Amino acid sequence: MRMVQKLISTIIYVVWDMAAVTTAVVIGLGLRFGFSNAALKANFYVSRAEFVLLAIVVLLLCNVLFRCYRDVWSRSGLPEYLRQIGSIATSTVILLLFAAIFQFISYEILILIAILELFLILAIRVSVRAATWAQMRIRTLRMRNGMNRVLIYGAGEAGVNLWRRLVNNPEDKRLPVCFMDDNQNMWGKKAGGLQVVGGRDKLDEIVHTYNIGEVILAFRPDGEDHDLVKKLLMDCHRLHCQLKRYGGIDDVNESSLSGTNVSDLNLEDLLKRDSVHLNMEAVNAFVKGKTVLVTGGAGSIGSEICRQVLDFGAKELLIFDIFENGLYAINNELLKKYPRSRYRLLLGSIRDVGRLQEVFDLYHPQVIFHAAAHKHVPMMEYNPCEALKNNVFGTLNVARAAIAAKAEKFILISTDKAVNPANIMGASKRIAEMCIRMLSHQKGTDLAAVRFGNVLGSSGSVVPFFKKQIENGGPVTVTHPEMRRYFMTIPEAVQLVMEAGAMAHGGEIFVLDMGRPVLIYDLACDLIRLSGYEPEKDIQIIFTGLRPGEKLFEEISLANEDVTKTSNNKIYICKSLGNTEEHLRELLDILWKHLQDRDEMGAFECVRTLVPTFHHSKFPCDPYGKEASSWNTSA
Repeated sequence: MRMVQKLISTIIYVVWDMAAVTTAVVIGLGLRFGFSNAALKANFYVSRAEFVLLAIVVLLLCNVLFRCYRDVWSRSGLPEYLRQIGSIATSTVILLLFAAIFQFISYEILILIAILELFLILAIRVSVRAATWAQMRIRTLRMRNGMNRVLIYGAGEAGVNLWRRLVNNPEDKRLPVCFMDDNQNMWGKKAGGLQVVGGRDKLDEIVHTYNIGEVILAFRPDGEDHDLVKKLLMDCHRLHCQLKRYGGIDDVNESSLSGTNVSDLNLEDLLKRDSVHLNMEAVNAFVKGKTVLVTGGAGSIGSEICRQVLDFGAKELLIFDIFENGLYAINNELLKKYPRSRYRLLLGSIRDVGRLQEVFDLYHPQVIFHAAAHKHVPMMEYNPCEALKNNVFGTLNVARAAIAAKAEKFILISTDKAVNPANIMGASKRIAEMCIRMLSHQKGTDLAAVRFGNVLGSSGSVVPFFKKQIENGGPVTVTHPEMRRYFMTIPEAVQLVMEAGAMAHGGEIFVLDMGRPVLIYDLACDLIRLSGYEPEKDIQIIFTGLRPGEKLFEEISLANEDVTKTSNNKIYICKSLGNTEEHLRELLDILWKHLQDRDEMGAFECVRTLVPTFHHSKFPCDPYGKEASSWNTSA
């Protein structure tokens, strides 16, 4: 619909320009030679129609060259008018050259015609802009009393674009009042149509002077700016005004100003996460044009891998998962952006060797991302055998199938909980890493693991849990005041997984730089403030004690692991020592027998032998409040 409207608008301007040229020529020649045909023929060497046609063709070509028909004149400014003047001037120069060569008209007449053209062509454009401004002004004045007065933080290009969006969308009930910017050179000047009244240190004064109800960030928090955003959020709570963010920082195209693109802050805006810079060439070579299998493809990490794999141009994506509702959801999402022929939905379990063999025989995947796993720590404490079967032997099943099919690469998604594990989930992932190193000695397939910490917003993670508690009015439950965790966003983690996969040559355990660990108490406070409440005042925070298998701190590498840098400063390689291949195979056989016999205590002792750094009580507490005497006590 928008393209049709744009086409109609362009046709109207073209027709007007043709009429303007015709009128300018007729008036110009008439003023010089008179309006009678006899006088014109006596002094003019070509017909009036021929000259009009020439002038129209030259002007229209110049307008196209100067992109005048791409401008949105209802929102035009000085750059658009200068382009139009440049087009008319260029067309006049071309006609002057024709006149010099063919001697059919005097220069004075051409200059007169050009002045008339300029007046007539700009008249319609200025009128459209004035009418639009008047319409917006009337709408704004009508709605002004009920509008929220807005301070825009950031007077750069994005801030000016936001101001235009707010002005063009008064139904959004936001009235831009002024700009705030930390660049002192801008203070007292105008950006767009608003004054820059000061910097961050004058926030209190600005809010009170201009009766501000909402502050909108029009810049991207990066590096140290995240501390600034957190302080700004606290100040806005103190001043009883809301803090929002502008989502169109990268979209400053003035031809698309529908909607304001203003949204609430999210947790990522407050975390100290620097931008990820990928080696796009390496990742493209790794994925583009290949058949890629993602196990656990309906999960939080797996689904993001699927999105990025398709974005990087995989020939075919195989989404493998045991959760049919998850497959249904990811299918509904992907259908909106990608043709159905680019991916397949495969229902199955990584513990089903026959199903895996069928998938590899039918589709011959070249790259495998193994994200399928049981990840919920307390739940796995009471289902340890299932955790080991899935996370250890399920991984072995997929890796062996990849090797048998001569796949190019196999990438295991691991966790920082595999380092000095205090729970069975972490221990199972550590054993899975060891299995990948063991199998990596076989030629043909490069097997590697990527280890990282918590991701924001994953299913079952602390963030949605806290949000639900806040929605219910609290309290928010934190296990310990000193509990800390590493966090990164899901897209950031997956981008680094993709590059680590491109680097893999076999046997590596890649570790992602997670930045600084985050105090979970601070995380809870941030989420409460983002929801518009004050921690401990509006929403209480209570400490419940550590759950089974939890540690206060997570680590990203073992003491005996040699950590080396890679070409990406956010990706490291761990060279770890462990059991010999023969000894590992023997222990895995023993562990499998214990699992088949449902001998949980035997499996426990075997895990201790496999992972000497595994620190775990034989008699954990029920995560839901009951005491347990052994692993086979039901919850």
